[in-house]
Amino acid sequence: MKKALLYLAVFIVALGLIAPGASAEWCHTDNNIKVMTRNLYLGADIFYVFAVGLEDPTAIPDAVAQVYDTMLYTNFRARAEAIADEIAVNGPDVIGLQEVSTYYKQTPGDFFSGNPERAETVVIDFYEVLNDALEDRELCYNAFTITNADVELPMTDIQSLNGYSDVRLVDHDVMLVQCELPARKILARNFQLYLEVNLGGSDIAFTRGYVIVDVTKGSEIFRVVDTHLEVRSEPGSIFRFFQSAQMQELIRTLNLLARVPRLGNLPIIMLGDFNSSAEDVPGLAYHPDITTENGRMIPLPYKPPYMQAIDNGYLDTWLLQDTYDEGYTSGFDEYIDDPSDTLETRIDLIFLDPLELKIEAVDADVVGDEVEDMVENEHPDGDVLWPSDHAGVVTNIQYSP
Repeated sequence: MKKALLYLAVFIVALGLIAPGASAEWCHTDNNIKVMTRNLYLGADIFYVFAVGLEDPTAIPDAVAQVYDTMLYTNFRARAEAIADEIAVNGPDVIGLQEVSTYYKQTPGDFFSGNPERAETVVIDFYEVLNDALEDRELCYNAFTITNADVELPMTDIQSLNGYSDVRLVDHDVMLVQCELPARKILARNFQLYLEVNLGGSDIAFTRGYVIVDVTKGSEIFRVVDTHLEVRSEPGSIFRFFQSAQMQELIRTLNLLARVPRLGNLPIIMLGDFNSSAEDVPGLAYHPDITTENGRMIPLPYKPPYMQAIDNGYLDTWLLQDTYDEGYTSGFDEYIDDPSDTLETRIDLIFLDPLELKIEAVDADVVGDEVEDMVENEHPDGDVLWPSDHAGVVTNIQYSP
């Protein structure tokens, strides 16, 4: 793993208004906004490839084939129907999606040719599949996207002439806004600090990012943020340092935007998969590639993203309810096919900085966490599937104008 780029100093990007589109039947009152965060699950544990490849680079193609087969088994086309149903039932104004994956394949593969081309044949595009399911339900959302990691590796494939195919995964975060609501994209950006691994001679970047959109609902304009921070891992891991740095960058960016006169200081709704919970505590991380001149590892302090949000004045909307339970959202196992599996942590979060807005009530619900939410798996080896390895969260915020 290597150091990545340092923080940049100024972030100012403003795009034009999105024209309102078709109205939806489930319009809300002017004095509320309903938001949802939903990790779609890319379909397999891709870190298995890195665990195997760091030990034995020659085993990478077989590991990629195993992950690819798992992605097919966890069948996003079937799962998208369940997620579209969640959206239809709850009618959120804004949805923050994470792990909105696109898989590409090239057969035969040319990864080992010395001059490989990028795989371009689409196997599945999660956004297109989900949007088709939404349109089937006569739901209309405008999409605002940030493209994150773009990773391609060779895969063992007995059906290929040379025994290999190349598989490419492109990750996105996507914010969906009801077509009838005016929305302005303010910024879509990759974090300046991210993990990078040399795997079998190829540098693999775990690029992540965020998208910020100003959404008008009734008489109010909200600055809505969708993000997916670096994975959590165990306390003291280098992953916690990177997710901490990414959260620091995000909060700093929002503070900078608030000082831009033409953008203004607006109520902020920050949602996504933060890979951090209220139980996380600060610590120190170490990595052998980050050292002093004499080779001594440098301690890297980190502060959990959840704690950063609270310390910067953001409210955890789950705790603003009159009554609430644990609200666990993560995580089912890799195959997401065990009805007895349970969720263990609350890391899919919706934060609020209301500014002068008076909050009257908050109502939140975890979705996709009940056995009856599971869908039939049309894969020959499958039975039923959870909609994702995460549950989603829907939050309705009522306020005084």
